[in-house]
Amino acid sequence: MRRWRSYYFLAVPIVFLILSFQYSRLNEAARSIFYSLARPLLVAGSGVRQVAYNVRYNAGTFWDAVAKQQEHLALIQDLETKLLHYREMEKENQRLKKLLNFSQAPATKSIGARVIGEDMTPWKKVIVLDKGSRNGIKKDMVLVAPEGLVGRVLEVEPYTARAILLPDPDSRVSALTSAGRSQGVIAGSGMDKLQMKYLALDTEVAIGEEVVTSGIESLFPKGLLIGKIELIEKDSDGLHLLAVVTPAVPFSKLEEVLCLVSSPQK
Repeated sequence: MRRWRSYYFLAVPIVFLILSFQYSRLNEAARSIFYSLARPLLVAGSGVRQVAYNVRYNAGTFWDAVAKQQEHLALIQDLETKLLHYREMEKENQRLKKLLNFSQAPATKSIGARVIGEDMTPWKKVIVLDKGSRNGIKKDMVLVAPEGLVGRVLEVEPYTARAILLPDPDSRVSALTSAGRSQGVIAGSGMDKLQMKYLALDTEVAIGEEVVTSGIESLFPKGLLIGKIELIEKDSDGLHLLAVVTPAVPFSKLEEVLCLVSSPQK
């Protein structure tokens, strides 16, 4: 009997299905009951599917946005780097154009060189150039910039050269004032300003007057601008006037120079 009871659970659904096919109303009632009972489960399943779809779609959209943001940031950084490079090239072109115009003005041959190093200690004002004897650079060649006199070549190697600047304490240049034609010697002080020494006490010197090379010695050609007089006072020896001169060349911003191979015509 127990074995037959186990078949009752199978017989009841079978009989119910047979009756539902025979009687349409019973079939409709069964389907109505089934959908009524299954509706909460179907609604819940549909909601779960929608949530899963939204999560997957939003996650994909989020990671796509993150990837695109990283690409955009990399592109922006690359464009900023290129823009900075183009700006530096534009500045360099402007400086080289000034050098070219300056080199064409005097009747002289010159060699352009870049500043690749410096020794700006309180005792020395020396720069390193990217050209040497293999490029035609020689010791004591005069260095100029579009603004005026820079200095002279101190030491020469095959591919580099060291040059002493006007502010160096060991630098000396014979000079004269452009208006009064008063002669003196420009000496470096190791600072930003230059000193014009050995001016006569009765000399006519004015503040703001330009100072140029005198051309007395054979090294520096005549007429190269050195700077302007900022201050006039008595020298410590009491026998001469001392003029403080602001250099025409911005030495702290010096990047390219011209090495004069031959002196300009006087």
